[in-house]
Amino acid sequence: MLKLSWLVWLFCLGSSASVLGQKEDWLPITPQDLQVKEVPGDPGADAIQMYYADYINDNDHSEFYYHRIKILTEKGRQPGGPADVEIIPPFSMPRISDLKARTIHPDGSIVEFTGKPFEKTVLKGHGFKFQAKTFTFPDVTPGSIIEYKYKLRGEEGYLSTINSWTIQHGLFTVREHLVFKASEVPLEGVSGGTNVSFLSRNLDKKPTIKNHTVELTMENVPAFQPESNMPPEDDYKPQVRFFYGGSETTSAEKFWQERGKRLNDAVNRFIGNHGEVRDAAVAAIGTETDPEKKLRKLYARSQEIRNTTYERERSEEERKKEQIKPNENVGDVLKRGYGDRDDITLLLTAMARAAGMDASVFYVSSRQERFFNKNLMDRGQLDSMVAVVQLNGKDVYLDPGTKFCPYGEIRWFRTATAALKPGKDGGTFVQLPSASHQQAVTSRTADMMLAEDGSVQGTVTVQYKGSEALEHRLDAINTDATGRTKDLENEMKGWVPNGAFVKLIDAQGWEATNDPLVAHFTVSVPSYASLAGKRLLLPSCFFQSRQKDAFKHPERKYPVYFPYAFSELDKVSVKLPAGYSLEGVPPVQDASLPYARYQSVTRVENSQLITQRTLLFNGIFLPVQEYSQIKDFFGKVQAGDEQQAVLRSGGNVNAQKGN
Repeated sequence: MLKLSWLVWLFCLGSSASVLGQKEDWLPITPQDLQVKEVPGDPGADAIQMYYADYINDNDHSEFYYHRIKILTEKGRQPGGPADVEIIPPFSMPRISDLKARTIHPDGSIVEFTGKPFEKTVLKGHGFKFQAKTFTFPDVTPGSIIEYKYKLRGEEGYLSTINSWTIQHGLFTVREHLVFKASEVPLEGVSGGTNVSFLSRNLDKKPTIKNHTVELTMENVPAFQPESNMPPEDDYKPQVRFFYGGSETTSAEKFWQERGKRLNDAVNRFIGNHGEVRDAAVAAIGTETDPEKKLRKLYARSQEIRNTTYERERSEEERKKEQIKPNENVGDVLKRGYGDRDDITLLLTAMARAAGMDASVFYVSSRQERFFNKNLMDRGQLDSMVAVVQLNGKDVYLDPGTKFCPYGEIRWFRTATAALKPGKDGGTFVQLPSASHQQAVTSRTADMMLAEDGSVQGTVTVQYKGSEALEHRLDAINTDATGRTKDLENEMKGWVPNGAFVKLIDAQGWEATNDPLVAHFTVSVPSYASLAGKRLLLPSCFFQSRQKDAFKHPERKYPVYFPYAFSELDKVSVKLPAGYSLEGVPPVQDASLPYARYQSVTRVENSQLITQRTLLFNGIFLPVQEYSQIKDFFGKVQAGDEQQAVLRSGGNVNAQKGN
């Protein structure tokens, strides 16, 4: 029955040229569509995506999407299911237009969506925050078909040098139609005019290419099942990515050699030889003679420059009114006192060279959304710069263009990833080093009081250091005081038991670079300890493990991935109620791997139960073959965190000292 439906649709689709034109209309609903009742191979699935289209047109900087989904069960229509739509526009194409949606009931009647979508933060983590346009389909029942379509548009004058198709989704997809219409005008900075190429991964079927148009039709694409703490999903889904270029794209080696030469010329041209830069370096260094202290002073001076990367986007009119101009060289950066992250990195490099240091610029890829792929010949993969200064025979990696980034550290998604050091001969690729667990520390201190009814209340102090502090500060740049408070309170609620009441007292250090970010809370938890007759069963560890969801399954399909190495240092003190004696203290917990260590020690002191917990983890990308030992390690972490002390009514609480 499905095949008959697709024959009708194939007729309606026509050629790719017409698809990009008038065939953005609703497709017909056939009797076969209304009769679909289950997903092939997964009869219990709640919904099925019957059709998906993605038409990219680089000529008018637009991308058209079409989704048709059938709700199969009662659960499928519940909040959080397919009937709740979230559209997350990419940064490069922020405007959503022509949004239309409708519900088709089993009897063929149609209910149009007439509401307006609203903005909502749907995902937030270390270094990213996704705002979505969301809406809910009206009047959905099992058997209903819901469909919606819309366009994303880039800013005027914007030409993307890289695009991609998303081929695998969260739902089984019966049919997909994907079209990429390449730009018919040359792109700035791209040799070879409008020649378009593509790279496909995890895909058996190859797209066709004709007359600057790439096209692909897929059928019966299984649903993608993600796992917690997995690497970027895009690297494991079927994917097609597009890039432009000329003869240099005949081989990856030739492409990157050519790009390395161009980037080297651009760096040297921007840095140049400016007397004001030498004067600025001399003024910043002063009378200091120690090489490292000199570099620290130059780093601090570069970070005094107003960093426009972390300001809101301005229109062309606003930029003219505020007299914000593109900097042509490091002299402009100094004179005007502002620049984007790359301008500031180049300024530091220039001042270091002026001070007689061996300083270079590396073009770095990001592992925030996907890993670098050398065979994808697009300069856009190397999306930022870091400065590298040789000091006492060692390379010091610096990230002055990241606001609040401490000296000697790099933002997490630029660590342990590929970077290009440009040169006259094209340069060389290097792997940037990983950061250690000592460069991302969360220290939590809880001072609590236990009541006879099992509730606890008290204060918690959290210190964020290194990458943990940096990410919180960057997240807060465009957030007001109320938003900061809400974010910190929500994070604390994720650490403590369900049902806890959390209130932020204050937070200090938002604008600092090298100092910790410190937050103080009041926290109360009803029924924290369990009553068992005359006994209280008191959990010794107040904070819950953040990693437990990654290891709840016996096996994994994908590697285990953490954004960066980290340290958790906790001290929990619980003042025990009068009239209770201690029957048992949890034993010392100790577990280790070559790259990890966990320890939890509990003792009784001055009528307080004190637990000190340490979790140090130096791993980032851990292959599936190591899953069993990682699972075993975090199983011990969870078991240690769930240990309980036993209190009994009557007697002296210090009768037993514990461990």
